[in-house]
This record gives sequence, structure tokens and C-alpha cells, in this order.
Amino acid sequence: MINIAVCDDNLQFATLLTQHLKKLCAYKIPQRVDCRFAPTFSSAKEVLEYLKDNTIDVLFLDIDMPETNGFKLAEMLCESHPDTIIIFVSSYEEFVYSSFEYCPFRFLRKAHLAQELDITLQKVIEKCILNNETILFDTTDGDLVLRVRDIMFFEGQKNYYIINTVSGAQYKCRGTMESVEDLTSKYDFFRIHSAYVINHEHIESVNSNGYLIMKNKKILNVSKRRMSAFKNAYMQFIRRRISK
Repeated sequence: MINIAVCDDNLQFATLLTQHLKKLCAYKIPQRVDCRFAPTFSSAKEVLEYLKDNTIDVLFLDIDMPETNGFKLAEMLCESHPDTIIIFVSSYEEFVYSSFEYCPFRFLRKAHLAQELDITLQKVIEKCILNNETILFDTTDGDLVLRVRDIMFFEGQKNYYIINTVSGAQYKCRGTMESVEDLTSKYDFFRIHSAYVINHEHIESVNSNGYLIMKNKKILNVSKRRMSAFKNAYMQFIRRRISK
């Protein structure tokens, strides 16, 4: 089941968007996917109150709201509910690049709602399904199943590699970084260095001096020979967050 919600201080638009989403879920989304809708929200306060006892998997979030704007709410959710996928919705296209700081899944333009909503919903549903996919690892302590989205990066250590997770837990496996690349090839991972394979989802920032900072504040070097390919892969990842 995928829980979807809309937050916009313009309740007329929020209601319209919710109606469009319900129709798309009914006619365009595979039947095996169960989409449920939360009440329509008009403020960040309402969203946070709802999240005390409920979950939101996908939040269509307006940016320009009074009191607590969409950026601030996104920042709060990144801390308290990191699994919530955020899609910014705005009339102001100049917010696109500012929004990247908050790692939205996509940026939906209100003026292009009719053209962009269908593909945006399809892509976010695919993302939700992908997020719940798991990988089985043979660790030194036995078999371990991890969700793809819970893996931050892998670190190679001679004949072993360490799985670094979002929770901070680490797991040791016998194997090569080449085997890690094979395991993660269909997901948003990239080998930035002979010793590191990272999850694009968990990059906080990329420094022009040849390193990046992960969301757990770990600093990882990008090898010179991999830098160009990494930048291309990361830019493709970023571009997928803007509806076309």
C-alpha cells in the first residue's frame, strides 16, 4: 500500500490535484499497487500532526506557504520521516534549483500540471516499489536482508566490504567491490573510488575539489579517473527529479 498526500495552502488547487491523482491511480496504475489518500492538508502544521499517528509515503508539497513553507517542512521531514518521498509543487519555476537542497523526488510545475502529473505519478510509484526492494547479503554474522533505500554506501577492505546503512549500523561481508557493483547495478548506486560504492539517494553535497559528503556527514573521495563518469551519472539522477 502506498499512502499519498497533498499539502497546499490553496485548498481549491489541493483538492483539484488530489482528484486528478485519484483518477490516475484508478486508471493508470497497475492493480497490484494499492494507493490510499490522506486528508488534504493546507499547512505544514497539519501534515506534522497527521504524521504523529500515520505515515505518508508520497507528499505533493507546495513551496510558497505562510508560516512554515514547503522547504522548511521538507527539511523537518528529512530528519523525522526520511522515508517520505517529496514532490515539490509550485507556480514558481525559479524554485527548481533551490529545491535540490531538500532532495525532492521531482519538481512539478502547476502551470504544466496536465502534461506532467501523469508521468510524475508513474515514476514515483515505480520509486516506491523500488524502495521496498531488498538485497540478501551473506555477512560474517549470517544472512542479512536490507532494503535498498537503507544502504548509504559500501566500503571495500581487502577481501571484504562494509555495508554502511542509514541507521548507522555496519555489516561486514566477504567479497569484492566488483561483486557489489553487480548487486547494485539496477539501482542508483555508483562506484566513485576503488574502495567506495555510494547510493545517490544519500549524497548531501558534491565538492568541486574531488570529494562528496554523504547525509551521515561522512566525507568520501572521488577518484580522478571516475570523476567525469560520476558527474554524468549524478546529473542524470538529478534530472530525473524534474518533470519534463
